[in-house]
Amino acid sequence: MTEIDRLLVVGHCLADRRSIAAALERDDLGALTRLPGSYAWVLARQGELIAYTDLAGQFPLYLSRLGGRTALASHPGVLSDLHERSVDPVTLAVAIACPSVLPLWEHRSPYQGVSRLPGGRLIHVGQSTIRYGTAGPAPDLRAALTEAVATRCSAAPISADFSGGLDSTSLAFLAAQHTKVKGIVYHHPDLPTTDLAHASSLAGHGMDLTAVAGDQSTLPYAELTYPLDGEPVRGNLAWRRSLLRLAEAAPMHVTGEGGDALFGAAPSYLAELARPGELRELARHCAHNAALKHASPLGLATRAWRVSRTSPRQALIRLARRLLDPDAGSPTSHGAWRSSRPGAGSLTWLDAVAWWPVDGTVLGWLTRAMRAELAIRLADPALAERVDPDLGPTHVATRAELRQSADAQRQLRELGAVLTGTRVHAPFLDDAVVRACLAVPAHRRVGPTAGKPLLARALRDLVPERVFARRTKGDYSAEEYHGARASAERLHRLIDDSRLAALGVVEPGPVRACLDWLLAGAPAPLGAMAQFVATECWLRGSRPGPC
Repeated sequence: MTEIDRLLVVGHCLADRRSIAAALERDDLGALTRLPGSYAWVLARQGELIAYTDLAGQFPLYLSRLGGRTALASHPGVLSDLHERSVDPVTLAVAIACPSVLPLWEHRSPYQGVSRLPGGRLIHVGQSTIRYGTAGPAPDLRAALTEAVATRCSAAPISADFSGGLDSTSLAFLAAQHTKVKGIVYHHPDLPTTDLAHASSLAGHGMDLTAVAGDQSTLPYAELTYPLDGEPVRGNLAWRRSLLRLAEAAPMHVTGEGGDALFGAAPSYLAELARPGELRELARHCAHNAALKHASPLGLATRAWRVSRTSPRQALIRLARRLLDPDAGSPTSHGAWRSSRPGAGSLTWLDAVAWWPVDGTVLGWLTRAMRAELAIRLADPALAERVDPDLGPTHVATRAELRQSADAQRQLRELGAVLTGTRVHAPFLDDAVVRACLAVPAHRRVGPTAGKPLLARALRDLVPERVFARRTKGDYSAEEYHGARASAERLHRLIDDSRLAALGVVEPGPVRACLDWLLAGAPAPLGAMAQFVATECWLRGSRPGPC
């Protein structure tokens, strides 16, 4: 370390100052990427910036260049103001219609000319170049999880989400080994799920259970504003529900965010089994999943075989072609395409056995010009070079879901920090935990009959076995339908005066038709509709007031 070195650490770095200083003294940048927690840092050294961002993307760094100068910030809006950047319609369109196509949006931000640095790598930013270096090896998952929770328990009192599911409940029980934990479960009396019953049956063992009840004001779409200046994410629409939990939280609150991404696997994992030596296992997994998802075992196996023999480049080219014809519905190796007729429903489990599963219904929202723009970008050979074909489609899907989990956690963390003074942590998003999970092949993270076997094995004897006996997950989609109906008039006004339409991103007609199907209770792309509405409100500004 030289006298002019300056280090800025952002996020949940759980190491003490002595450990950080020692790594700097040794000039061991690799050690700075392997400290416990989830964090980003920037080191200014002799005219160069060296940066690192967490693997999941919970604490991102953004970059903008103007007039030969480079600026880094932890929020894209800062760089937008500094360099007078305008909104990027392409990024907004991709977030709504192509969230599974990670290489299309991984490096982008909502502003033109502002890029998001990739996570998990050392980044040397010079005057005109960026060089990347790799981070450290994968640790032991059990050790990473226990350390992640134990370190946070030193800041007692502590609370934790306690839905009775596998993720948050496991972390709560780990924490209860070190301190008394306040478990918090949400339920809506008029729209109940099974979470409260499961949580109540598991309470105890050093845990106090608190149930918070939602009402009309906590439904999604109930308030089409977001009180903080963040990026548009789907969770913005249910921020009052999140705030209800945080209002009961201790100063340190733990969530299970990231668990689904890391301990589950996208349906495309079947493609990893479509190879010699694994065909018997493929048949077993296809038979089990077909029975659960009401699909054909042969159809699943055939789809998996096709995906396993399709390169990322081939799948991107096919996707580019199909973007120009979203009404076509024939399934291909890149994903199934539904008709753009509203109410056709979301993608099925079978459809998601693909490199890039995209819903044709939502593609039909985009203008022809925007679809043409996306098709050009998808056909660019440089885009395919960002995807390692050896890692397979499930690795890409996991990274995409992980980024979305990190964005959701970032929104929750900011809510807690600003509105309740709560420090909200997600141990599953710690770098050590993420590295350990990503090192395990996707088909070994799931089992035909077990719920999240990788997590269960890692926490054997630390968490009650009956936690992992649950095979269901709380379904809150009923709240989205009821919330949309309660806010129908405002949602229609939002579409009639669409900012996204003014930017050339969507055609209001197809979006309005989809909303009408949602209001009628028909199958609808809930995730895309939530992202659309969140983006419309974000474009109007985050200050409270009518959208």
